[in-house]
Amino acid sequence: MGMFDGVLLASDYDGTLRGNTLRVLERDIEAIRRFQAEGGRFVVTTGRSYAAFYQQARLLPLQSPVLLSNGATFCDMATGETLFTHNLPLRAAEDMAEVARQFPEVAFETYYGEEIYCYQPNHHTEFHMRLVESSYIECPPWDMPTPWLKVLLEGEREDLEQIQKLILERWSAFYECIFSSVNLLELTGKNVHKGAGVLEAAKYLGVAPEHIYCVGDNDNDLPMLRIAAAGFVPEGSVAAGRDLGFTLVRDADHGCVENVIELLARRYGRG
Repeated sequence: MGMFDGVLLASDYDGTLRGNTLRVLERDIEAIRRFQAEGGRFVVTTGRSYAAFYQQARLLPLQSPVLLSNGATFCDMATGETLFTHNLPLRAAEDMAEVARQFPEVAFETYYGEEIYCYQPNHHTEFHMRLVESSYIECPPWDMPTPWLKVLLEGEREDLEQIQKLILERWSAFYECIFSSVNLLELTGKNVHKGAGVLEAAKYLGVAPEHIYCVGDNDNDLPMLRIAAAGFVPEGSVAAGRDLGFTLVRDADHGCVENVIELLARRYGRG
């Protein structure tokens, strides 16, 4: 038996595994290989869609499926098989059309299958597309195919905070609405987030809740950090600034995931 048999490490991607250099450090890749060689399950949990993560996945030594679209879908990147998915309610198109009319400066990305659709693209959209090395199809919400996996709203923080307040006041029974960065607001179905996704993924992989560990840098990672046996946050991150009692580790440019695996090795008997 390996040291990490029955252990799951769920890691955010952008800002946690991939830092400001826009690449994954070799030291983190080697640590993931060692973790998996000892029986561990390493699961990337990202807000990215399948299309936006496919090329990145090819650079990683992944042996487990990936949790995509902020916990909305669990996909085997090697085969393309979807193991579970949770779409937004169909009413999302009408609700987001209403929001779009009130906030014409805010961009709306929607995720359907392997495609990204966008309405009212702005400079935040273009920056996000460069970051995830992807592209979008431009069209209004009422012409986008449904059901959507998630909506990503892109704009100035003040506008996004107003939208978050509106959504949570009017439609909290239908949606989760949480920031993934200063200028990105994520919308998924009710009770669909990284925390619920990690628990469902762990069940699929046969991992007990007491052996789930999570690492992430932003507000959309908080749900999975809260359900973990231990949560880890990179130095200087938004999540670290929340001061919620998670364990501080090195940032993404200095071996964040390697540091987490080092700490788990001590917990499970070596290191």
